[in-house]
Amino acid sequence: MFHTLGTILKWAILLPVLLVIVLLAVANDQTVKINLNPFEAGDPVLRLELALYQICFGFFVVGALIGGLIVWIGQGKYRKRARDRRAEAALWQARSDWSERQSEVQSTRASAFLPRPERG
Repeated sequence: MFHTLGTILKWAILLPVLLVIVLLAVANDQTVKINLNPFEAGDPVLRLELALYQICFGFFVVGALIGGLIVWIGQGKYRKRARDRRAEAALWQARSDWSERQSEVQSTRASAFLPRPERG
């Protein structure tokens, strides 16, 4: 129930925001000059002319990538812990398999030395 309610609430908030962003992008499609050389503003090599929404979209993409990288780095200790536990589980499984094989070998050896049962 909460999953459905959360999805409806998410779309109820995000859809109007998305609509406003699209309307602003359509209404403001004028080009903006961006000078990448702070020392010489008239440098034609380091100048971009883009629409305002393209600049905003570029900042959004760069921010999403940086945020994803920060989260990925922050979760590194949990991935390391999972790798360590997976290796430890594999070690314990190998020890268990070895122990079972040893007990089977011991039981076959022990049964080879038992006297034959007598039938009466």
